[in-house]
Amino acid sequence: MVRKHKVAFILAVLASLIVAFPQIYLRFEPFNQGIELIPDSPWAPRVREIQDGHGFGSIYYEDGKEDPYLHLPLGTMVVAYMGEVFGLDINNTLLLSRLVLPLAVFLLIYAFVFLLSADKLAALSVAALIVFADSVLNYYDLFRFLKGLPQGLSPSNFLELSRPVYSAMTLITFFGFLISFLRFFQTKNWRWGVVATFILGLEFYNYFYTWTYLYAFGAILGLVFLVRKEWPEVKLVAGVYIGALLVAIPYFVNLYKASLYPTYAATALRHGLVGTHAPVFIGLVALAALIVFLFGFPREDKRKYFFGLALLLAPIITLNQQIITGKALQTGHYHWYFHRPIAVVFVLVIAFAWLRTAVRPPLGGRTAKWLAVLLIIGSFATGAFIQAASYLGTYEGRDGGHKMVERQRYGPAMDWLNENAEKEEVVFANEEVSNLVAIYTPLNVFHHRSDQLFLSATDERLLDIVFTFYRLRGVGMHNVEEVFHNERGSISTNLYGIYYRELLGAYENIPEEKLEEIITLYKETLKSPTQEWLSSVWHKYDVEYLIWDKVANPSWKLDLLGFLKKEADFGQIMLYRIEI
Repeated sequence: MVRKHKVAFILAVLASLIVAFPQIYLRFEPFNQGIELIPDSPWAPRVREIQDGHGFGSIYYEDGKEDPYLHLPLGTMVVAYMGEVFGLDINNTLLLSRLVLPLAVFLLIYAFVFLLSADKLAALSVAALIVFADSVLNYYDLFRFLKGLPQGLSPSNFLELSRPVYSAMTLITFFGFLISFLRFFQTKNWRWGVVATFILGLEFYNYFYTWTYLYAFGAILGLVFLVRKEWPEVKLVAGVYIGALLVAIPYFVNLYKASLYPTYAATALRHGLVGTHAPVFIGLVALAALIVFLFGFPREDKRKYFFGLALLLAPIITLNQQIITGKALQTGHYHWYFHRPIAVVFVLVIAFAWLRTAVRPPLGGRTAKWLAVLLIIGSFATGAFIQAASYLGTYEGRDGGHKMVERQRYGPAMDWLNENAEKEEVVFANEEVSNLVAIYTPLNVFHHRSDQLFLSATDERLLDIVFTFYRLRGVGMHNVEEVFHNERGSISTNLYGIYYRELLGAYENIPEEKLEEIITLYKETLKSPTQEWLSSVWHKYDVEYLIWDKVANPSWKLDLLGFLKKEADFGQIMLYRIEI
C-alpha cells in the first residue's frame, strides 16, 4: 500500500516537517531560554493541564478542577497522552504532535479524495491545498497574500496546523469519519460501520462544530434515501447515527451536570451563544461548490452522488438551525473547517475528472498532471512562506520575530517556579506571563485571558480580576471614566467573553449602560486603600506568587506594597512571594 501511494506518504512527511520546522529551528537559536514558539492558542495550557493529572473543569484556577467540562477534551487528551507515552515534557509533546498530526491530516484527506474519485492527482492536490493554502482560499486573503509577498508579510500567523491540538484533531476525526462512513456505504461491511459509529460518537468529546455538521449531513442523507424509499440505506444511516448517540451518553450527562451550575447561563453567553432567529446565507464558497457539483459531478454511482450532495447541502442547516432553536452559533467555525475544505474537495475532483474526459487525450491527461504539479508546488511553497515569514516577522499581533525573542526573558522565572513553588499554587502576573505559567509550570494563575469561559468564573471573580489590574495601574476617581471608556473592548472581553462581539459586531460595542454599571462598581472599590484592597483580593483567591515585568507594566508600583517579599530578581522581571 505504501509503495502504491508513495508520493502521498512522501508529501505527508514533508508537510509535517514544514509545520514543525520553526519550533525545531528555534531550539538552535542562541537566545532560546526554553519558551517554545507556540502560535497564540488556548490549547497549550490545556495539554499541560491534562499532563498535570486534571480534567477540563477549571484549567487556570486553583478551584473548580472537578467541575463539569465545557471545552471538549478529546483532542487535547490525545496530544497530552501522546507525550506521556514517551515521557516527554510539554515542549517535546507539542513538537511530537506537530510532526505526527499534520502527517495524519494529509494522508486522511488524500485517502478520502482518492476513495471518492480514484484520482491520485486530485487527491494530492486537495490535500496540499487544504493543509498549506487554506489561508489564501478566498479573495480577501489571496489579495492580502499577494500584496504582502514582496515585503515578506505572511497572510496568517503561522499555518493553522501549527496551533497546538486544533485544527489538526478536527480534520483527523472529520475525514476519518467520512472515510469509514463512505466505505461502509460502499461495502456494507459491518466493521466499517462500527468504526464510523465510534468516530462519530467521539466527535461529541472532540469538537462541537464537527458533530453538528455531521448530523446535519446525516439528516439530509437519510432524508434523501427515505424519499427514495431505499430502506437498506435508511437503516444504514440510522444505525450509525443512533449508535453514535450511545457513545455520547457520558457527554450528555456531563452537559446536564454543567447546566445545573448557577454560572452556566452566564458562561454560555460568554461563549457567544446569542439569541436570534435570523437566517444566514451559506456563503459564496459553499454556494459555488454546490452549483459546480450539481452540473459536474457524475451520477452513475448514486451512493457517491447523494453522499456528496448531502455534504454540500449541510451548510444550509448548520448556518440556519437558529431559525428553529433561537440560538445562533459561531458560523465561522463551520466555514473554516468544513464548508471550505469540502468545497475544495468536490470542485477539484470535478475539475480533474473534466480534464480527463472532456479534453481530448493525451492533452487532457497532460493538463491534469501540470495542474496537479502547479497546485502541489504552489501550496507547499505558500505553506513554507507562511511559516518562514511568521517566524521572522516583527509585525504586531504575531508570535514570531521580536515577540518570540522577548518571550525568552521569562524562561528563568518559569524555571524558578518549577524548582521552588509547590504544585497547584497560584501566581499573579500579566496576561502574557500568566499564559506561560499555565503552559510551563504545574501552577495555577489568578487570571488568564480565557478564564471567563469556565464555570468557576463567577461574575464577582471576573470583576475582582479586572479591577485588580486597574488598581495596580493607579486608576482612580480622576480618570476612571476616561480609562474605562478608552478600554471598553478589553473590559468587554474579560467580563463577557465574545458575547458582545457576536451580538453587536465588536467587543467595543458593549452597551453604555453596562459600562456605566461597571464604572460605578469600580468606584466603590476606591473607598478602600489600594494596598488593603489588593491584599484582600489576593488572599481571597490564595495567590502565593507575583511576577512583575517592569518593561511591560511600568505603572505597577509593587515596591510600595509591604506584604511582598522579593524571591528572585531577573533584571527587568521580579518575582515576589505574597505574605498576607
